[in-house]
Amino acid sequence: MTMKELENFASLFGDSSKKFEKTSLQGAWQKYANPNLIPLEEGAWERAVVEKYSTDSKD
Repeated sequence: MTMKELENFASLFGDSSKKFEKTSLQGAWQKYANPNLIPLEEGAWERAVVEKYSTDSKD
């Protein structure tokens, strides 16, 4: 999505005065990150897949 498209989208909600700062997705989420959890993120996706698709019966 281009910056112009993003500004047009914002105008649908009645506030076209806001300007959007161009940033990376990583940079956008970084301000919400808990630094204590960053080491736990390494391999989290792989662990979630193993947990979800594990053939071990838990019933």
